[in-house]
Formats: sequence, C-alpha cells, structure tokens
Amino acid sequence: MKIILFVAFAMVVWIGGYYLHFLPVPKPKIYQYITLVLITVVQPTAIYFTIKRNYYSSNHLAEPLEIELTQSEIKMQGESFYTEIAWKKIFKIDEQTHWFLIYQNTLSAIIIPKKSFHGHQVEEFKQILRAIPDVPVHLKAK
Repeated sequence: MKIILFVAFAMVVWIGGYYLHFLPVPKPKIYQYITLVLITVVQPTAIYFTIKRNYYSSNHLAEPLEIELTQSEIKMQGESFYTEIAWKKIFKIDEQTHWFLIYQNTLSAIIIPKKSFHGHQVEEFKQILRAIPDVPVHLKAK
C-alpha cells in the first residue's frame, strides 16, 4: 500500500511539476493520468464498496453485541456466537476520542464506543486496562 501511495505521490509531483514549470520533466502521457486516477479514485472506491458489501452480507459483523469486560477477559455475545478472549491474548489497546480499540492482531480490532459506558464506567474500564500486564495500552490523559 505504501508503494502504491508513493507512486501516486510521484505522479502528482510529475504532473504538477510539468504544468507549474518547477521541475524539468517530460510531458506526462495518458498512462500517467490513468495511473493517477486508478490509484486515487478507482482503488479507494473499490475498497469502500467491497468493505460495505462484506459488512452487510456477514451475519457476524452487522449484529449487535453484548460485551462484558472483566479483570481477566472480554466476553462477547451476539445473536449467533459467544466468545471469550483473555486479556493476555490481546495485541494492543488504543483509546480514541469516541472509542476504545482492542486489537486482536494488526488488522482486527474490537471497537467499543464510549457512549455505551455510563457514569464512572469509563474510568473503571481504564483501571482494568492499566492493570493488564504485557499488553501495550495507550490511554488518553484526562
């Protein structure tokens, strides 16, 4: 992905450098324009619609979850499944402005909206997270 983005950036610099006369580069051919459009328009559009289609076609992804957070594990239950994950098996935990992201690996995270907590539950949850050994926990300061 980084290579593709680098190629798109190089195309923008090439085309911009030619038309703004700040780089001595040859005139871009139709292939450079096509490559730029494929990378900046077609690819993100295809990725978006693929993700959308997968989300709505999956029974597991679109169903509401009930999550119980304890000192030792996360218990998740949906309409079609039940799972328990020990905290020691978690890859990392990040706190965002509106969510907690509990990563199972580099690509997959359990997303817990902060609006689902009531009263002091956010602080209680943060205390649980701070007590987890050997898992990178990135929490926002108050």
